[in-house]
Amino acid sequence: MLDIILLFLLAGFATSLTAAILLTIFKKQIAFNERVNKYFTEPQKKQSEDFLEDKNNKSIKIAMETYWNKGTELLNKRVSATERKKLDMLLRNAGYPFKSAIDFRLFQIVLSLGLSLPIFFLVLPSSDNKLLIWVMMLTLVMLGFRFPIFYLGKKKTARIKAINVSMPDFFDTVNLLLEAGMGLDLALLEVSKKIKGPLADEFLQTLEDMKLGKSRREAFYALRKRVPSDSFQSIITSLIQADQLGIGMAKVLGNLTVRIREQRREAAREQAMKAPVKMLFPMVFFIFPSIFIVILGPLAITLITKGLSG
Repeated sequence: MLDIILLFLLAGFATSLTAAILLTIFKKQIAFNERVNKYFTEPQKKQSEDFLEDKNNKSIKIAMETYWNKGTELLNKRVSATERKKLDMLLRNAGYPFKSAIDFRLFQIVLSLGLSLPIFFLVLPSSDNKLLIWVMMLTLVMLGFRFPIFYLGKKKTARIKAINVSMPDFFDTVNLLLEAGMGLDLALLEVSKKIKGPLADEFLQTLEDMKLGKSRREAFYALRKRVPSDSFQSIITSLIQADQLGIGMAKVLGNLTVRIREQRREAAREQAMKAPVKMLFPMVFFIFPSIFIVILGPLAITLITKGLSG
């Protein structure tokens, strides 16, 4: 047994000694090969891998676009004009997160099928309670169909809030440019290019409509119709009236910015007054029970274990 152990140790020592001698002899050659692989072979390999990955991504993207376009062509014949108008209004209020009403309807259908079909193929065949699975599938279909509409509602609320927040600074800057001698259209264009956001995008769209032949009054009417914000619509109405009556825009915008800030101040006061009412339900259902458990819990344990005499 000892001879076998010594034989293995001798073989390991001989192997290590041979490897050390070879590394010493071919050290320069090994370093040269490593540098060649680092600066020439690896970049080419990485470039070829990136090329193949981009090619695969492009092919997948082209296939998805092809099937998506076929789906939109089929739905375009089935969606009525009334339903399309209603969807266009929802998309317009949300800032057009989808290209068109047909794309939005197709997304609803795809989401509904994507949520329900896995349960249909995987869970339904092996389930004992078929009725429960069908109810679950119908629920998921309804959720998949209604969730995009809920998403548009949230986008609409966030968009209106962003427009209301950016209005004072936006119109203040426009007012400064008007007082400096710049025209209204050019002032709106300059400010819209500098200040990014939904308000600037809407005014850029309005200026684009004016370039295409609409009058300022028609473009402002379309702008007021696109943005479902009461304060913004009142401001655009004031601008339309000032343009019709020939009143100086700088003076009108100065008064409007003061009114906007007063409206925001009143809205902040309104939210502050609503805060106690909103805090009532969390306090009743979450905070008060915890306080009662901490305060009355030891007393209840004492009464249960020792009784009134304890």
